[in-house]
Amino acid sequence: MLYLTIDDIKQHLRIDGDDEDELLEEYLETAQDDAETYMRRPIYSANPDDNPVTDDLAKIPPQIKQFLRVTVGDYYRNRENQQDKTYTTYYPHLLDRFISYKLYGE
Repeated sequence: MLYLTIDDIKQHLRIDGDDEDELLEEYLETAQDDAETYMRRPIYSANPDDNPVTDDLAKIPPQIKQFLRVTVGDYYRNRENQQDKTYTTYYPHLLDRFISYKLYGE
């Protein structure tokens, strides 16, 4: 399940056309996995035992959405095998407030 639309990602990256949609979808899936790994919890789940950030898809926090946009942008910008890759460094901090420090079994 994608938490942003491909159109949202394309608007953020100023991409016209549909020839990169599959690639952007893969990047978004990876960015979502990165976010959930960093936060140690799912972004969305209807099951409260999963300790999700939200149980309502319409209420995904804007900080998480921005993390996803910027992360996909980094993946897209650095998709070529280059020596001088540049990555944005501020965006993981967008997720800091959502990190779960809950221990398993609690």
